[in-house]
Amino acid sequence: MKPKGIIPGITALCAILGMLIGVQYNTVQSQAASAAGTDNVRLTELSAELRKEREEKEALEKQLDKQAELLETYEAGESDGAALESLQKENEKLRAFAGLSEQTGAGIVVTMDDSDKDMGGDKNAYLVHAEDILKVVNELFVAGAEAVSVNEQRIVAQSGITCAGSVITVNGVRVAAPFEIKAIGDASVLQAALRFPGGVVDTLSPWGIVIDIREEASVTVPAYTQSALWKTTEEGEDAS
Repeated sequence: MKPKGIIPGITALCAILGMLIGVQYNTVQSQAASAAGTDNVRLTELSAELRKEREEKEALEKQLDKQAELLETYEAGESDGAALESLQKENEKLRAFAGLSEQTGAGIVVTMDDSDKDMGGDKNAYLVHAEDILKVVNELFVAGAEAVSVNEQRIVAQSGITCAGSVITVNGVRVAAPFEIKAIGDASVLQAALRFPGGVVDTLSPWGIVIDIREEASVTVPAYTQSALWKTTEEGEDAS
């Protein structure tokens, strides 16, 4: 007997993943194109990231094709226990890539907080803004982070980090300082991506913005929730 709900669930996952693959690849491609005229080091990094995304896109498209074939076999009633097990394993892999499952591994935790110094002038200059968080997140992904979250909101290609006045939202959910950014990956490489001369830490430190980076043997990044998916999808439709 076929488990109820597995076909609709996997079909929906394939559709979501297909969308995320396209958005993620196009985002990196756009970043690389807009980097023309910037420093060579940054352009080289984005070019390498674009190649990596292209390879991952091709590999994951093959996985999706394999998933579709298994799904057709299963729907036709010709599958056995081994085929179902294979389908479920592929499903788990795809969920992990799409950010739809919790992920745990070694990495870093970055804490960002507003400046507590009174330096006069524009107070907004001493606050953490959405663009500051986005810079950190982008650098972490370029450095090879496998999974990233901001205040327990999983970041995927469809995520939005926005600011309306003094309110920052991630995936349509309000977040407030201090901002805790978790990233799974090579801790030394991830740290270096944030600390390199002229990087995020160097740029924000003069304003008194607090940035604490610590390595962790075990970092847990939550799953990207369905409610976040529908919120960001609706926001994209409203903006179009």
